[in-house]
Amino acid sequence: MGAMPKAAHAAAAQARVCAAAIVAKLSERAPADVELDNICYSLAAPDWGFVESNRYRPEKGLLTAVPGAVNTSPIGAKPAVRAEEAGEDEVWFRTLTGEVFG
Repeated sequence: MGAMPKAAHAAAAQARVCAAAIVAKLSERAPADVELDNICYSLAAPDWGFVESNRYRPEKGLLTAVPGAVNTSPIGAKPAVRAEEAGEDEVWFRTLTGEVFG
């Protein structure tokens, strides 16, 4: 709960942190302090993408955005930049679905 978006990448990041905390607990160790990342790709066309990323950390029981950590696609970027971001989206999608579904 908190400021972290309800998104596939965020859920996967939270799942990894949760699994590590369970392993630590079973090993009688304290869970590590963490920062989680989220990345959101948006496609306007197969070769025209936008991206936003941010980092979050737990504070007072909520996931809170790390000040200054947001990174967004540049406004007015050239078509080559948009095509590169669309390609990064494809790689992200294949990687995440591979991790989740094997």
